[in-house]
Amino acid sequence: MIPCTRSSSSACIKWCGLLAVVWLSLPMAAQEPSEVPLAINLPTAEHLADWDIGLVVNHRFLEPVRGASKDFYGLDEHATVGIGFDFGIKAIPGLNAEIYRTADDKTVTLALQEQVVANDRWRVAVRAERYDETYQGGPQGGVFQVPVDWRLFDALTLSAVPTYLSRTATAQHVVTTGIGARWMVAEHQGILAEYYPRPSKVYNGFEQGWSLAYQYRTQGHRFTIIATTIPGTTAHQVLGGDYEGYGPRSSNYWSLGFNLIRIF
Repeated sequence: MIPCTRSSSSACIKWCGLLAVVWLSLPMAAQEPSEVPLAINLPTAEHLADWDIGLVVNHRFLEPVRGASKDFYGLDEHATVGIGFDFGIKAIPGLNAEIYRTADDKTVTLALQEQVVANDRWRVAVRAERYDETYQGGPQGGVFQVPVDWRLFDALTLSAVPTYLSRTATAQHVVTTGIGARWMVAEHQGILAEYYPRPSKVYNGFEQGWSLAYQYRTQGHRFTIIATTIPGTTAHQVLGGDYEGYGPRSSNYWSLGFNLIRIF
């Protein structure tokens, strides 16, 4: 290194300029993708990198669209909201923590999720969650899930989420699998779909559930407009087949909602 003395200042400037050019010409290290592990209602196998924080706001209108405009297709009626935070934990690569609360049934969930496989085509995670519906007599229990994402090609990802629910509103030890798809139709725009089968252990009067959504993405935001037959947002509400003991609504009972995610 040439010391920057008065006699060598010209040479110092030249060397510093050369080093700056060389540094700028080097390829930048690839930044690890950072994503809140959430599609519509199902968890994905992605994760928040480093110490990133994700704010999640879920909003579901409870009245159906039903083709009637007098209540502005359900938007004038009641709605339920959930808000939560996801945290990346840099000390353990792939590990995220989550805390979430919904207005319906005053439900609180606490979760840990670890990404265990990540390559060009596959992402696999394991997720453990505790939920408490804190109103008097509300169910409490645990959820264990294995989100699996298969990137069929760059724009299309298919997912399956095998799930064990220790307890729902009407049954215990329920096993089911949610199915999802995410298709990026443009650089910042995607179409999402999810299917929630009726668990065989749940009363036959309950129905399967569906969700369809349009998502707009920026560097730090994910805004998702949703049409769904499922009024809930947590694993036991969505996959348990018996939201508040009533079950998912019939296929002609679609309502609107949205998810808003901000990554810090």
